Amino acid sequence: MADIRGMTDWEQLKRLLENQDDDGKTMRIDEPALLEHLQARVKGQDTILKDVARLLRLQAAKQQKTRPIANLLFLGPTGTGKTELAKAIATFLFKEEKSMLRFDCSELNGAHSKDRLIGVPAGYVSSEQGGQLTRPVMASPRRLILFDEIEKAYPPVFDLFLQLMGEARLTEQGSGKAVDFSQTIIVLTSNAHAEQIGQIQREVTDYHDMVNSIKTYLAESKVFRPEIVGRIDRVYVFQPLSGMIIAEIALLKIAKLAEQYRLKVHFVAPELLLQALAANEKVSRFGIRELERILDEMLANQLLQAKDQGAREVALEANEAGEVIVVPSG
Repeated sequence: MADIRGMTDWEQLKRLLENQDDDGKTMRIDEPALLEHLQARVKGQDTILKDVARLLRLQAAKQQKTRPIANLLFLGPTGTGKTELAKAIATFLFKEEKSMLRFDCSELNGAHSKDRLIGVPAGYVSSEQGGQLTRPVMASPRRLILFDEIEKAYPPVFDLFLQLMGEARLTEQGSGKAVDFSQTIIVLTSNAHAEQIGQIQREVTDYHDMVNSIKTYLAESKVFRPEIVGRIDRVYVFQPLSGMIIAEIALLKIAKLAEQYRLKVHFVAPELLLQALAANEKVSRFGIRELERILDEMLANQLLQAKDQGAREVALEANEAGEVIVVPSG
């Protein structure tokens, strides 16, 4: 008989079993651990992170689910952490970022958008492939599903959103199978009416009063169909990032870039971070991806050279001209 004692990590298995009930659907979430994970990934939005961690713990523990675990709406300027928070949640709860399905609603703006999500009807070419939304959830039910810029979706697609967010169930057209979304988290993002929302952010200093004011504005301006708003569990408004927060994000991005070359960074000169702060205008216009591109252009070549020279750890200094100097330190 095989000795099974060393065939798995028994302590980890025990923890996993403790995190779910007998039907495999109810999760027990360690709220402090989730919050710590989110705070390590998303900067400048602590009020949101604390509420998200608490909400998900309470929602995931419910025994009977007839809706997704949570339906969340993220509002706020580009580059404030909306997508990063979605990725962080998926990584913690579902163990990998690939468990997140992401759809750009600006690409769901035509007559065939519905077919893309739930598959083409039986009898049509490629009907056996299923939908880009339904088939992955059918294969792996625990997922975070992100719909970016929800306001740009084709109107009939909103009927799918209503069914998805309300009943946690969609029928795939080609196979006719009912797909269960009760173990998913739905995240919608929107930049709609960003100027008006930004004005409310500046005028209302208390966070909860500000969220209520924005929800009232969204309802009165008919940005979203009332039925959609009625199915949203929480509306989170992301604050514009300050210079110091951008510097923190820059440090995280620098560390991540170095890791891609199997390097550790133990010091970054403030002058170099100042250059990242100078990109603040671009960050506000194009999002954090623009900051990543700038840092890649600044550092990638020097980091690779340091790696080729056998370095394992580096310090990033600046010369008198403000140019980057990568100093190997191990």
